[in-house]
Formats: sequence, structure tokens, C-alpha cells
Amino acid sequence: MSYRLMVVANEGAPLRDMAGQLGDEAQIQFFSSPNDALWELRTNPPEALLTEMELQGMSGLELAEILPNFEVPTRVVLYSANDDAARAEAEAAGVFRFLYGSIAPDELRITLKAASEAAVQAAAQQAAEEPEPEPEPEPEPPRRRRLGTSAPPPPPLPPAASSAASSSSERREFTPARVTLPSRAEREAAATSSSSSSSSASKGGLAARSRAAAARAAPAPEAKPAAPEEAPSAWRNTATNLVVTEKNINIIRSVMGQLSKDLGTQSVMLTDRAGMVLVEVGTASNLPMMIVLPLLSTGFSTTGEVARQLREEDATSVYIHEGVNIDLYCFDVMQRFLLVLVFNKKVASSKIGAVWINAKRSIRELREAFDK
Repeated sequence: MSYRLMVVANEGAPLRDMAGQLGDEAQIQFFSSPNDALWELRTNPPEALLTEMELQGMSGLELAEILPNFEVPTRVVLYSANDDAARAEAEAAGVFRFLYGSIAPDELRITLKAASEAAVQAAAQQAAEEPEPEPEPEPEPPRRRRLGTSAPPPPPLPPAASSAASSSSERREFTPARVTLPSRAEREAAATSSSSSSSSASKGGLAARSRAAAARAAPAPEAKPAAPEEAPSAWRNTATNLVVTEKNINIIRSVMGQLSKDLGTQSVMLTDRAGMVLVEVGTASNLPMMIVLPLLSTGFSTTGEVARQLREEDATSVYIHEGVNIDLYCFDVMQRFLLVLVFNKKVASSKIGAVWINAKRSIRELREAFDK
């Protein structure tokens, strides 16, 4: 059974000839640009990726570091013709196998076959871990009554309802109650007790009014002035209070300006978690960013919570929009800010690999600026 293989190598590189000897075992796609390969990987990931170290625009090692963020099961085989020093870095980046120097065709065939099988197993395991949606309960079919049969009698009414129904249907006879008047001696005793209670109540009311008047005449205790709260430092910058201040805004603007210059963006924005713009380099006035930015912040609130639950303090989340006229990238910065990059494709097209590498560098520099 054949598998899909993507080969990223420069034009005329020996790696292309070695991959071409696989025959019908693999369906091969060749790319000379790592950025074009990344766009294809996002939408149609293969089982195995074979790339060399030296590429145009980025190295094969950087390509391998970007790939896990796409959450695809593709396994990477990295090849270097004359540099074995990158083996440790390749293993740390999660590369499936690192090949060095001259390799036999059988060794390459066995390695790529093992990589494709590992990708298939990873995809199957991921599919098995996803919970299946519970089926919706089927509605009960309506009961049909046979012809010639009478409908079932209605359920009996509760006692209160049955008594009300019977009283409304049947008119009962009215019998007036018998009234007995008290005697003269009983009326005189009741009058005596009511007069004594009223006099005691009047005395109690007079005493209460006297006490209230005395309380009003007494001077009120002086209220002690509240101790003044200690004013927070204007430049305090702790782990829970990361802010853009006059001290770090110039550094932040310099970092964002260098990022815009390197990538040719239309606008680079640093926003808070609610989507409010804090610093902007360039302009995106022709776009409805007042609507787009809050939508991006809503989506990143979920990814931030996922990172917190996984106890990932240095995680990187990214949103990518590839359009006909506009490309937009949004990166999470320390789970406190959003770094938004806007590209006008009529002026400069974005390259996902270059965007990823330069944005990661800028995020590190922004973190250092906030720590100062």
C-alpha cells in the first residue's frame, strides 16, 4: 500500500534523486520552497515529510519546529549531507529520524516506510481518543387508536379538584351559622382588661420617647479618619500586572517596527485580551478591525484556558487567515496580549515560515521588554 510523501529540497539537490528511487511505494510531492510546503501541509498533510537542512528562507530544522503547531500526524525525516552537529537539535524538535551523509536507497526506503506507519498509528490513536457524540433520543411514535374502540378514560382528578368540580356541578344547601352573644358580666370584664393594657402601653411609649430624646441630645462620637491607602507604584510590573508604560513603549514600538520591516506587513498591532489596540505600527484603517479584534480575542480566550489547564506557561497559539486580498496572523503573547499581523496581498504576500520565525523572535523580545 502506497503512502503520501512530501519532499522539500532545493532544485538539483541529491535528495530529490534519492526520493525518486522509491518507485510506486510512495506518492511524492516535490517542493523547493518551505513556505509553499507549509501551506500544503496545513490543508493536505502527508504521512511523511523528507527535507534537507539547507533551504531557501528557512532551514529544515526550523521547518520541523513549525510543523507540530499545525497538529498534523506527519512525521519528519531530516537529512543533512555534511553536518551531524544538528542531530541533538533535531531530536529535541521531535524529528522522527535524522539522516546524515551518504545513505543507501534501502535505508531511506525503510526509514520513510516506518515514518508513514507511525503517522497512521498516531492518526488512528487521535481519532480513538475523540469522544463520539451521543445519539439524540428518538421521539416516541404517536399511538394509533383502532377503529371501533373507545378512547381510554381520563385519569381521575385529585380530591381537591374533584370536590371543586362537584361543588360547581351540584348546588349545596346553605345553612347559616349559629351566633351566641356574650353575657353582660363577660363584656364588663373585657372592657376592664383593655383599659389597663392601654394605660401600660401609653407609659411604655412615653419612656421610649424620653430615651430617644436623650440619645439625640448626647454628642455623637467622633469618627476616626481612615488610614490613607498606599498608592501603587506607577512603574510596578509584576507577573500579574503587565502593562505598556512610558518606559517600555519605545522598545515595544521598535520591536514591532522591525517585524513590520522584515515581513512587509500593512499593520502590526499589540492588543490586550479584550481586543483593544495598545500599540500599532502601520495602519489598517481600510479594514473593520474594531469588529475583527474582539472576535479574535474571544477565540483566544479558549486557547489561553487550555494552556493554563495544561500548565504551559510558554505556549504559543496562532490564528491564520489566508484570504484573496488579506492575510492575517494572530499570536498569543504571554497569555496577556495579542500580536496581530495584517498583510495586503496586493503589496506583499505573506510567507508562513518567515512569519512564524520572525514573530517568535519578536515575542521573545516583547517578553524581555515587559520584564524590564
